[in-house]
Amino acid sequence: MREVKMQGVRLQERQKRLLELLEESGSSLHVLLARLTLREDAAEDLMGELFLKLSQSSGLDRARNRDAYARKTAINLAFDWRRKQKHCNVSLEEKVAESAAGEAVVDELIRREELSEVLDAIGRLNKASRNSVIMRYIDDKSYDYIAEQLQMTPHHIRALCHRARQGLIHMLNRTRSVHSGKGSGDV
Repeated sequence: MREVKMQGVRLQERQKRLLELLEESGSSLHVLLARLTLREDAAEDLMGELFLKLSQSSGLDRARNRDAYARKTAINLAFDWRRKQKHCNVSLEEKVAESAAGEAVVDELIRREELSEVLDAIGRLNKASRNSVIMRYIDDKSYDYIAEQLQMTPHHIRALCHRARQGLIHMLNRTRSVHSGKGSGDV
């Protein structure tokens, strides 16, 4: 009887912490998911999945920084979603329907394709680099903030971002040269 009561108290405490996290960070997590998926509907679905996952995770209870834990979980969910979407072929008509009403359709498709290439390349980085790049260049966070979130020094974060940026440039150049038909020996 006492054990059941203790579990109920722990569950209530976890729900309270989760609601506090939602209140504090929910909107920024939603923006992050929308930026990483490039789709508002996907961001909404992933928000539900994120909070379900957090409510079932004992990792949130052990995390020293709940916001950082939630942000990392959101990033992982977004990139898992992106990997799954690669296997789904979207028709041109669907892409045109998704484009913003006020923008030229072709320009919007090109912009989304380029952004998608960059996000795919970011997804191929290791987790520490990926999280650092996302927080720095997508969330526009300071090196000090990122260092605190990832429990590293600001100098280490700057170095991580620099190496990751160089790696992204290399990946994107290689991808674009393959798509343009130029091999590594072509000039």
